[in-house]
Amino acid sequence: MTLKRTLTCRTLASFVLPALCAVGSVGIAQAHDDDGKIRDRQKPVRATAYRADDPKSDGNVAGTFDSNGIVLKSWLPLNTLSAGAQNGNSCWGYVGTDGKEYAIIGLYDGTAIVDITVPGNAQLKAFVAGPASLWRDVRTHSRYCYAASEGGGGIQVISLANINSGSAPVVNTITAPTTTTAATHTLAIDNVSAFLYRAGGGSNGLRMYSLADPSNPAYVGQWSNIYIHEAQVVTYTSGPYAGKQIAFCFGGGNGGYANTGLYIVDVTNKAAPTQLGFVTYPGARFCHQGWLDEERRYMYINDELDEGDTVSVTTTIVVDVSNLTAPIFVNAFNNGNPAIGHNMYVKGNYLYEANYRAGVRVFDLSVSRTSPPEVAYFDTYPGSDAANFNGLWNIWPYFPSGTVIGSDLERGLFVWTIGGPVATFSVANAPVTVNPAGGSTVDVTITAGQGQTLNTSTARMKVTVGTTTTTVPLSPLGGNVFRGTFPATPCTSTVSYVFEVENNQGEASTDNPRTAFSAVAVVTAVDENFEAVNGWVGGVAGDTATSGQWVRVDPVGTTAQPEDDHSTTGTVCWVTGQGTAGGAAGAADVDGGTTTLLSPVFDMSQMDEPTIEYWYWYSNNLGGAPGLDSMPVEITNNGGTSWVLIEDIATNNSLWTKRSWRVRDFITPTANVRVRFVARDLNQGSLIEAGVDDFKIVNVDCTATIPGDLNGDGLVNAADLAGLLSAWGATSGAADINGDGTVNATDLAILISNWNG
Repeated sequence: MTLKRTLTCRTLASFVLPALCAVGSVGIAQAHDDDGKIRDRQKPVRATAYRADDPKSDGNVAGTFDSNGIVLKSWLPLNTLSAGAQNGNSCWGYVGTDGKEYAIIGLYDGTAIVDITVPGNAQLKAFVAGPASLWRDVRTHSRYCYAASEGGGGIQVISLANINSGSAPVVNTITAPTTTTAATHTLAIDNVSAFLYRAGGGSNGLRMYSLADPSNPAYVGQWSNIYIHEAQVVTYTSGPYAGKQIAFCFGGGNGGYANTGLYIVDVTNKAAPTQLGFVTYPGARFCHQGWLDEERRYMYINDELDEGDTVSVTTTIVVDVSNLTAPIFVNAFNNGNPAIGHNMYVKGNYLYEANYRAGVRVFDLSVSRTSPPEVAYFDTYPGSDAANFNGLWNIWPYFPSGTVIGSDLERGLFVWTIGGPVATFSVANAPVTVNPAGGSTVDVTITAGQGQTLNTSTARMKVTVGTTTTTVPLSPLGGNVFRGTFPATPCTSTVSYVFEVENNQGEASTDNPRTAFSAVAVVTAVDENFEAVNGWVGGVAGDTATSGQWVRVDPVGTTAQPEDDHSTTGTVCWVTGQGTAGGAAGAADVDGGTTTLLSPVFDMSQMDEPTIEYWYWYSNNLGGAPGLDSMPVEITNNGGTSWVLIEDIATNNSLWTKRSWRVRDFITPTANVRVRFVARDLNQGSLIEAGVDDFKIVNVDCTATIPGDLNGDGLVNAADLAGLLSAWGATSGAADINGDGTVNATDLAILISNWNG
């Protein structure tokens, strides 16, 4: 179920599914043929069905999928569901009167119904042909399945009364109203009030049908003020909206792109639906789908086009809908994964998301309703979590047994059991730095998940630097506390590490990655917030600017210049020209040439790995020649005889932005290092403003001994404390840490402040 666009079959033929066009124009999903899923998806995976309890199955198949807290029971690839299935799409569930559970999955060429009563032995029961379409949606009510697609043909009504014997006949096809397209994008059913809703299909909103006779849905009205991509419709049975049938609609004008967001519509009176409320959210691109929590306070929403555009990670939007006439955007949370969010559902305290290339992701709402942590996942698209339209389309978590199913574009039907994590991990004092020589330690508390028995011999820490990963067994310290010891790592490298443990069934839990920095010590050598001049110079010989020269002030804000400095304490920074309160934005900007902010001389000759940091403000998007000027930032190691470019800031940001640079990437550190910022107006009509604040030089020490490391093992710990106490009162030796001629309380304080063992 994805975005609505328009493209001809001729253009589609240039993409990766030319077979769609070969079928001809009748029955093809024309309304959405340029959807990103067509461009980005691979050919269908041809594989043998995997069943957990089939001794002939290759058990390694399940191992190709990364997972945590989710167990694969069966996997039926596309070709095991239908020989003509070029892709999978949506899915839903059905429970027979005999208690048997069935997965219903939409395919390119129809609908497949699979018995999953025994999750580890899923069996195809029936296939129902339908119009060819990349998009097909299915829903159930009473003993019927309703299937519709962008391929047209209206709504197929499929009887499930005898599905246990393999019979699933189409007993009716609903095309009313004939005044609208026979295509449908998605379906929604309010099982309480017994009404069916068709969303989308062309530019449609909602078309509504009574299920008083579930075998013959009767058209009763529509609401087409906007294009509706998906909808959830519920009947309120208590509270101020008791008796109301409310449609939560995801879409907008212009095919869903204009004013995209959540529309709340009272559809109790099908002849006269009424919009009650509307809300959008920051970074909205295409409001796709959402689901209510069980208290009907929060609506969780995914936007199918924001990842890779307005956001870089899978983002879930949270809206408070307790007041239907005034819904409120509350929060947007993410799991740090770059994949596109697609469809989601809430069951109890868990939010289940089908997130394309990242597969199914489960979030625990009992921890937080508005920013829940991810607690389980199963990735159906190995090798990539990129923001492309491949992988898991939909998920259905409502079977009484707790079984969960998922439908995948390329890989067909998945059947899972989902539990809590095998284990959780807690680190009280994660190290900021680890010794390059190795030997630094970290202690972790590992707690078994509910109903889990851990195999503690598998407890391990995986340490990664670059592309190299080292697995380190954890040492038990008693109870559920374990210690990991870091191996040797290249100084100045970022060290990523995760904890893992398995249960007695071999299922693993992996903690979220943590990072540390490989260094003996990290020392801030210069910390300049510009509350004092300290040798910095605004304006040097050769500058040509006629106005807007660098000045150290508490800035007066304009549309181009900051109102405040960046520092948490203090008010002063360097800016290009000080305006006046209420003055024009260009009254004090840089005009007619260059102006230079020059640092004092820094001695970096004894620094192992110096880094410079600074915060800058830059505005160049106003005036008659916007975007043409830039601000070079340069460094020298010979006092200014020659300069090396660090960066040339050319993009307007108009907010304080941090930069950090490794000095050795540009120059060899010497005793004569300087830095300069050159703001310039070289294009007629430009309006240029710049600022600099909070300049730092941070040195990473790779060779020095940590004060207090008396035995030179890279750690300040109990062994060093014992050595200092045994030498107490001595007038020389390594225990005299500060070199004042006596081993005393001052040395003890230094040792304790550097304790890392």
